[in-house]
Amino acid sequence: MSLGGTYEPIDSVRGITNKSSGKMGLALAKEAYIRGADLTLVVAKVSVEIPSVFDVIHVETGSEMNEAILSLIPDFDIFISTAAVSDFEFKKKDDKKIDSSSSLSLDLKPATKIIRQVKNINPNIFLVGFKAEFNVSKDEIIGCARKQIKHAGTDIVVANDISKEDCCFGSDNNEVFIVDDDVLSVPLASKMEIAKVILDIISEKISTHV
Repeated sequence: MSLGGTYEPIDSVRGITNKSSGKMGLALAKEAYIRGADLTLVVAKVSVEIPSVFDVIHVETGSEMNEAILSLIPDFDIFISTAAVSDFEFKKKDDKKIDSSSSLSLDLKPATKIIRQVKNINPNIFLVGFKAEFNVSKDEIIGCARKQIKHAGTDIVVANDISKEDCCFGSDNNEVFIVDDDVLSVPLASKMEIAKVILDIISEKISTHV
């Protein structure tokens, strides 16, 4: 399972990141642990404390997360991708602190999509994706989730609109759409409650494939 937000350095002291807190990922990890799962967490920047019971690999950048996840994928039956990984990375990083008195232009390139590589390495893994959108319609959110299913082979996608006040990055609650062939709408609830719903669905779908 991956969680948190990646950080892409601009120079030796500055960088770009996002507001992901890791709360949804940790809620899923706790619920999976209660149910007896053997977990490894790949953790980027988070605002939550990770309990010591978990096996944790700490990463910072998207490329570090990519390397860690791809090394683990062959040995696991399920991968839950809750991390907010940067969509861009810098073509060149300055090893020194850039002088703040000069203007700055950032040269970015698209980052590797980690989730699109997972099924190539382990076609039998049950892959759970997350898709956060901002201020879009229900149909657009579901459409984005279905695109991820098409391009990454995700078995289910948990999608939500982070523009809503009670469902933004760092909130304790969420409301989501769980998308596969069907769409399950989960109304506003705590992230722990949503974690239970997600894991119930994963358990049900895995059992039908055995």
